[in-house]
Amino acid sequence: MAQRADCGPGSYPETGLQGQVPLADRQSGRSQQGYSCNMELLGQYQGEGSTWVNPSYDHCAYMGTAFGGLGRKKSEGTQVVDVSDPGRPVLTDNLTSPAMLTDSWESLKVSEERGLLAAVSGGPAVGALFFDVYDISQDCAHPRLLNSFDATNLTLPANVLGHEGEWAPDGLTYYASGSVAGSLTAIDVSDPARPRVVYTGVAGLPLNHGFSFSPDGNRLYLTRYAPAGVDILDVSSIQRRDPLPVIRQVGSVAWTDGLISQQTIPIVKDGTPYLVVADEFGAGGVRFVDISDEIRPVVTDNLRLEIQTTPYVNERRQDTTGNGLFGYESHYCAVNKRTEPTRLACGEFQSGVRVFDITDLSKPKELAYFNPPAQVGRNSELLGSEHAAGLVTATGASASDATNLNLGDLSRPLEAAAPPNLTADWCASPPRFVGSDQLWVTCQDNGFLALRFTNGVTA
Repeated sequence: MAQRADCGPGSYPETGLQGQVPLADRQSGRSQQGYSCNMELLGQYQGEGSTWVNPSYDHCAYMGTAFGGLGRKKSEGTQVVDVSDPGRPVLTDNLTSPAMLTDSWESLKVSEERGLLAAVSGGPAVGALFFDVYDISQDCAHPRLLNSFDATNLTLPANVLGHEGEWAPDGLTYYASGSVAGSLTAIDVSDPARPRVVYTGVAGLPLNHGFSFSPDGNRLYLTRYAPAGVDILDVSSIQRRDPLPVIRQVGSVAWTDGLISQQTIPIVKDGTPYLVVADEFGAGGVRFVDISDEIRPVVTDNLRLEIQTTPYVNERRQDTTGNGLFGYESHYCAVNKRTEPTRLACGEFQSGVRVFDITDLSKPKELAYFNPPAQVGRNSELLGSEHAAGLVTATGASASDATNLNLGDLSRPLEAAAPPNLTADWCASPPRFVGSDQLWVTCQDNGFLALRFTNGVTA
């Protein structure tokens, strides 16, 4: 378990366990004031809320919006937010090409190397066909669609199935995983105006998820649903553009104290290569995997909040019931640097945004957190929020209660159910360290948040 943060002056700390929004706070309205520790809000663009994964680049942020609100939102598609003044983020554009319009899910990603923004259509969990590429290198506040069809806002099909996506480090290939049947598609974007599929097939187990790459782009670190874990794949054949590329599995590691691994981040710590891996179900938290032996990776350390630990199953259930499928789980994280990182920031759904000192991977210490005000009663105003729109919902126990959740529950995300009670937000998107004193992040109900560290905490 991560050591608790020491909250200094100006903080508005949690009232219960580390990471908890207690039922009493939800019922009294206390959660609508939010919680903070050594972190304060600089500026916000809420709009109508946002979806799962939303990147930022230079002085701009990009907010996908939910499929569930399609046709009813005031501002459709992906919202472009100019954060030149972090105290006053402003909407400057909205992107309505096919993938951006129909919900990019977890595929909206930036290539820092080439200054490109791209996404595949995620639709209501898994989409198909569309892949949109924008130039953000010249004017990030007004992205320019590069692969439009006949100078329209349409793009030609260039993907098979889409749920999650990521750029290879050189920005020449964009990969999309479709979760269903272990599908994986590699798209050549060397000419962004004419992207083309160079590989489509099956990778990893039948249900794959998020992924990242080695610096040379030859290894793909792919997470999977169940058993939770990571497959290390050799994708050098795609990277070389072999005429008939083949993916080869190199190694894998799995665990049973979590479910549905979401994301990997390759880092080097004390000269040893690791993966940072987050589980989005089953209270698995975040773990560190030594990949110096690619054939036999080893989990060395685990980072959990107090509320994610075994003794608090009942608290997790009673607090989060009625607020959708996700409770106190990890989702997407980021480090302050890939080589010898000292800070890890994670979106932890109803536990908010958490920042840790990982100078010693075996002894993580929480430094700061920000859990934004709950948006109770605003479901109809937040049609861009996947959470508030209620498309992904479930009755009964939340995902953090591994004892009462199985993969069968995940086959029914579109069931009609009562709208989520919004007694806590869903912070699912990867944070981004900006300079030494800021963290930019998007939470689903509160939208884009520019946060500043206080009380001597730095990035």
